[in-house]
Amino acid sequence: MDFKYNQQLIWVIRAIILVAGGYFLLTRGWFLPPEIYVKEDAEPQEIQLLGWIPYWDQKNSFESFQKNVELFDYVSLFWYRLDAAGDIKTYDAAFEDEEIINFARKNNVKVLAVVANLPDYFEGGNWDYKRVDKVISSTAARKAHIQVLIGLAAEHNFDGINIDYEALKRNQRENFTAFIEEFAQALHKEGKILGVAIHPKTSENNPAEDNGSAAQDWKRLAQSADQLYLMTYSEHYLGSFPGPNASPAWVDKILDYAVNKVKVPREKIFMGVPFYGHDWAQNRFGLYHGIDDDLTFDKAMSLSRRYETEILFDKTSETPYLTYERGGETHVAWFENADSLKAKLELREKYNIPNLAFWRLGGEDPTTWEILKNFKDR
Repeated sequence: MDFKYNQQLIWVIRAIILVAGGYFLLTRGWFLPPEIYVKEDAEPQEIQLLGWIPYWDQKNSFESFQKNVELFDYVSLFWYRLDAAGDIKTYDAAFEDEEIINFARKNNVKVLAVVANLPDYFEGGNWDYKRVDKVISSTAARKAHIQVLIGLAAEHNFDGINIDYEALKRNQRENFTAFIEEFAQALHKEGKILGVAIHPKTSENNPAEDNGSAAQDWKRLAQSADQLYLMTYSEHYLGSFPGPNASPAWVDKILDYAVNKVKVPREKIFMGVPFYGHDWAQNRFGLYHGIDDDLTFDKAMSLSRRYETEILFDKTSETPYLTYERGGETHVAWFENADSLKAKLELREKYNIPNLAFWRLGGEDPTTWEILKNFKDR
């Protein structure tokens, strides 16, 4: 056969292979831009909702839960605490209402018990890492604590336990992780769920974020716990300057870190959605001090009516706020409503996170539930 003819034939064959191969790759999606190509692990998943009922506003929270129970998959009851000795006690003002538990079960909602390291009101103080240290600092201490927690779950036949140990120190990271790993193993033998509240962060080494986040190894916690409640709120707080509780830009960075950097499985993340805000007062010296860290929508509307002030909306953070004068001080109050919820739901879709957790039920914008019903029914 002629050499020149052979060369031409070879080039024709190569061209056919390249075209066919390119078509194969294109149809497989390998050359599609990121916004078009959807990975298999990003397939839409069933949306699940969890709501917290705090003991200090239990009546209103329960009423909210009752009205919207068809939307919920889980309810978490904030009733239990670690005392200074490391023992589990019921908060003094908490009422372990069996009606809530029975109502949830009747409506196929799983019930979890919160155990927190937040001191009781009469004790004063804030989230106490020392009392957690008493129950996680050794193998023996962890084993004893786990047995007490198992007993608590059995007492009311809770479907699971929600560990809410906040503001831990960096040097507690290994012991806390070991505790969750050991507790998960024991709790799963009982056929129950383990949920863990985790602080927001965008790295492991940012001192500004170290309010407890450095003590939480997300990757290892996700390997043991069934649910991780990512507290994507408290962007601003009583000790900070006034501002939104969870602006989309801030939440976006946290979700990006969880999903794309740490690779926490999406199905284990419950994106925290705040139904509350904060109220700050500015004194005559221009200094701000926080006065309310549980400013619900209902409270904000009451302030607006009482002081005849307009509700404003910050477009950058997509969050409502108001200002008013009281006792010679100028107040700035940021809170949440249905419009601010919509912005957060867009982020849930962006990262394909199937689960939402609401802190907390009671006093929220009633329109919220219409949005969530439409969202969940899609």
